Amino acid sequence: MDTNTGNNVSEPTAENIPMHKGLPKGYENKMVIILAIAFGFVLFDRFAIANLQNYIIADLGIDYTQLGIITSVFSVTWAVVGLFGGYIADTKMSRKVLLGIFVLLFSVCSLLTGVATGFIMLLVIRAVMGVFEGPIMPISQSFIIPQSTPSRRGMNIGIMQVAAAGAISSLAGPLVQVGLANSIGWRMSFVITIIPGIIIAIFCFKVLINPNTSGNEYEMKKRGEDIAKREKVPFWKILNHRNIILSMVGTIFLLCWYVCTLTFMPGYLTVNKGFTNVQMSEVMSAFGVGSVVWGVLMPKLSDLFGRKTLVIICSLMGLLSSFGIILAPANLPVMLVIAFFGWGGVAICALMQATIPAESGDPRYTSTILGANQLTGELIGSTVGAIILGRVGDAYGLQSVIFILGLCMVAVLVISLFYKETAPLVVARRQAAAAAKLSK
Repeated sequence: MDTNTGNNVSEPTAENIPMHKGLPKGYENKMVIILAIAFGFVLFDRFAIANLQNYIIADLGIDYTQLGIITSVFSVTWAVVGLFGGYIADTKMSRKVLLGIFVLLFSVCSLLTGVATGFIMLLVIRAVMGVFEGPIMPISQSFIIPQSTPSRRGMNIGIMQVAAAGAISSLAGPLVQVGLANSIGWRMSFVITIIPGIIIAIFCFKVLINPNTSGNEYEMKKRGEDIAKREKVPFWKILNHRNIILSMVGTIFLLCWYVCTLTFMPGYLTVNKGFTNVQMSEVMSAFGVGSVVWGVLMPKLSDLFGRKTLVIICSLMGLLSSFGIILAPANLPVMLVIAFFGWGGVAICALMQATIPAESGDPRYTSTILGANQLTGELIGSTVGAIILGRVGDAYGLQSVIFILGLCMVAVLVISLFYKETAPLVVARRQAAAAAKLSK
């Protein structure tokens, strides 16, 4: 029997995750905007290596295997430190201070990427960068989950994690980064990223309000509560829910599909499909347009019609981004349409990585739950996946890589069939219908 840690119920409800009380008017929108820009900028920097790979490979003399290793080492540090950073945010420190510090430090590492002179130096810089970027997503989600109106929770997560990331990273990223590389060089395109990082960090410090959840030592001290009386919850109990376990397994395949598509698709489009760098950047930007549209629409629809239903629909759309692109002719307009609709699969990130596990677990440990989910996905999906697929690309060609990514999305689809519904409105409707049936 499934248990919902910290709550003696078998099914999650809207009450499991309390709405933060006493927030200023308009704060919810400001919070979502700031966190969305911050995370979008994180992914803008993370995937700059992929978007600029043709310049970097030519300049530094690295191959696809080494590109996969660089991606993987980044993912390892992102994943491991993300879990510990999330736990610290849940229990020890001010979330907004921790978030602002991490944003500032990863921006410095992005700047340093532009001065790398070889494979080893680039590897070390990106590994350290992953240390500072890893905790940003679970900490950001731990603001949104308790501080969002229940009927907007999925949409807010979608805006932060998918739509803004798509607009800033996938849509603007390839166009801006390739454009800067052509005009001022790929190195300078990394150096100037320190400027928006400083601005975002300032907004984190000034605007964000720490969520009022029990169990955090920083918040308990502010309220004058006795830390010694804080309930100790074993780590395994924090993750003791069917949906959380399914999400952790599903995220392995989801992040392999997501990260490796953005890593290897630019090379596939130029090498296998014969597109120019500019045409490639346009197709990659079409993925970004898809992120913006589907990243808001699908999570919002999941608020109304259920998380499970929308994960299944988005999984089917995601198959287009791999199998559709392989089968389609090397025609730019056709490829743009496929990329747009196929990237509907990325909306699953907001649901499988964040909303569903957060709604299924103990609200005091939201960052820890999401950090653990991120750990398995990044460590196995992104890290091992990128290394293996890099070797596959060198040995058998990039078309084999894209085909395997399609199989990853098939796995996500199968796993999603076993979810229990968590959307507050849908669960409430079902409970009301069951109660009405019993009363007859």
